[in-house]
Amino acid sequence: MFRYFRFSALLFFLFLLHTTTYAVCLNASDSSLNVQTERLELLEKDIESYYSLIEESLHHRTISLELFDRFQQDLKKNNYLSATNLNQFKQAIKVHLDLRKRLYQMVKARECWLISYSSLLDQSLVENGIKRTISIKPEVRMAGIMLSLSAALNLYDNYLLIVAMFQQEEQLRRIIDEPDKGFGLSSNQLMDASLAFNSVINREKVKYAVKYYQKHIKRYFPDDKIATKTDSTKNNLTYLKNLIEQSPSYQILQSHSSLSFLQKKIQFYTIASNDTLLKLEKEGVNLLSLIFGNTVGLVETRKGKLYQKKSIHKGLLQSLKPGDILLEKTPFRLTDQFIPGYWGHAAVWIGNEQELKVLGLWNNPLVKPWHEKIQQGHSIVEALRSGVELDPLSHFMNIDDMVILRDNRMSSEQLRDVIINAFRQLGKAYDFNFDITTSDRIVCSELVYVSYLHIKWPTEKTMGRYTISPDHIATKVETNALDVIGLYLNGRLITHNHNERLIETLSD
Repeated sequence: MFRYFRFSALLFFLFLLHTTTYAVCLNASDSSLNVQTERLELLEKDIESYYSLIEESLHHRTISLELFDRFQQDLKKNNYLSATNLNQFKQAIKVHLDLRKRLYQMVKARECWLISYSSLLDQSLVENGIKRTISIKPEVRMAGIMLSLSAALNLYDNYLLIVAMFQQEEQLRRIIDEPDKGFGLSSNQLMDASLAFNSVINREKVKYAVKYYQKHIKRYFPDDKIATKTDSTKNNLTYLKNLIEQSPSYQILQSHSSLSFLQKKIQFYTIASNDTLLKLEKEGVNLLSLIFGNTVGLVETRKGKLYQKKSIHKGLLQSLKPGDILLEKTPFRLTDQFIPGYWGHAAVWIGNEQELKVLGLWNNPLVKPWHEKIQQGHSIVEALRSGVELDPLSHFMNIDDMVILRDNRMSSEQLRDVIINAFRQLGKAYDFNFDITTSDRIVCSELVYVSYLHIKWPTEKTMGRYTISPDHIATKVETNALDVIGLYLNGRLITHNHNERLIETLSD
């Protein structure tokens, strides 16, 4: 599990006058066919890269409470952070500053695509020399603006989250603002972010971008139905729309006409010192709850239809065998909607203690460290944002759809290799770049790829990287390399025509 602590992030167009620090807004003035095609391809690549950034952001946001609690306990016990925690904290700050910078580049890249010639706000852009005539296809322009807005809201959400937590601990705030040459950290990071958060110009930019989005989005979603021309644009707009509308900052704007509402919740003290105090009093607790409540919403909007189904759970425990592949779909999770294909996650079932003993693997050096967990019912190896874990079936079952695939043709030796290869991945970090050529980090479908070495898996080259999706795994049913052992769709057991029904999902 990554031990990174969620650090402060900037508001929409942070440090407006320092435009030379980051990427120059992409030129949208050339209307030639070649330039239009290149611009669309670059946008699609940026959106793919943005997906990785969102995955990282969600991961860091969801673990921040756990890390903050640990730091708090350390401070209560010792009145200072231990050397280990301090080192981890500094490294986390460095990582998050890099993440903030990459998100900000996404915001800045298409800033000029939002320009309106009558706005005083745009005059500042003219003065910075980036105002240009917009000549671009409407649906492409909309996707670019939505990408910038989503990245801005993501930065704003992260800032609010950290403010709400760090206001509780003066020592942690001071650690953030102290320079550290060893980690390449400069001073006043929290103060800089606070100034940007409190900027009137920043608030106006957020309102301006949201207003444009709300005015034009209905054109592409009439009656909640997509009306775009291409599948790639359709997927991009759907994904970005969900990101924007599930943002806590966006939802705050729906209840309050201005982000100045937040300023009333946050009392700013002197900014002359390194310790830029942010005090939320009782309202801060409510704000913290709001941010975390919506963060969970970003991860999932409801529970899966197979969640806590005891009869199904019991039946699966009786039917699953070591080496089985599990694919699942969770349409209620935001990130599932951007994974190519129907199926969104893959895992490997390694079996229980008795089954591992029959295979002669129970005392294998790679298995021994996991004895206690296996005896507690942990039999699924899966790669999650937090890393590759050994989880119980109950943890996996918060899903709508699931298929169990089995290679009935492999030998006992091949089965043992599969199980051992799966154990080799435990503890590895999640691969946010989805690159199967790397070995130190791994993504869910790659877990199957590196475990079943005797099967030739289909792959796809995207943005210079070779990837494998859960749908790629499912296609092996068509070649009879894998058999369907069980299939659940929309929370219901499919009792006949397993193969045909699975193949149908691949064409959805």
